[in-house]
Amino acid sequence: MSTAETPDTAGNASTREKILAAALQIFSERGFEGARTRDIAERAGANLGLIKYYFDTKEQLWKAAVDRAFEILTRDFQELMAPSSEVDERVALEQMIRRFVRFCAESPEFIRLMNDEGKRDGPRMRWLVDRHVKPMYELVRRRVESAQAKGMIPAIPVVSTHYIMVGAAGLLFSQAPECERMTGIDPTEKSTVEAHADAVVRLLMGDAT
Repeated sequence: MSTAETPDTAGNASTREKILAAALQIFSERGFEGARTRDIAERAGANLGLIKYYFDTKEQLWKAAVDRAFEILTRDFQELMAPSSEVDERVALEQMIRRFVRFCAESPEFIRLMNDEGKRDGPRMRWLVDRHVKPMYELVRRRVESAQAKGMIPAIPVVSTHYIMVGAAGLLFSQAPECERMTGIDPTEKSTVEAHADAVVRLLMGDAT
């Protein structure tokens, strides 16, 4: 590894972020088994040796890429979803839905990876659920149940709310090529993203009372 590529030089954090972003893309396109670290390094514009240095194994790289995606996703959700939050439950849930839709629009590869891993029982799915999905689900569940008890949103099972939201928010963007071919609409265009967020909010929450 050359001096320019050592982990102590300026730009190291940027290179690591590029590797993680490229990894998420490649894993979502080819699955864990089909992804090659060589292709990830090429996509990131990085030396293959850096992947070995930072992450050691492909599985560690996969986990780091998923961790980074959830870090971005949950950056400001916890404040909105915390029971102690002063934000009204309905307002908090609406803001959460809108932020999730925008995240899906910006990171469709995340939705593709989650859909792929969630459809089979295996160690990666269990790790995903235990480390990320279940804690987020529990955080949202408390807010949803509280809002339902106050008549702020429709009383439907929380598990249904969870999967309706994930599907409704993300499918448009994970299937973006199909959407554009069928309708001529680029779903990642800002006005389309915001219109879709409006639609998902109304679908899940009904009209404000």
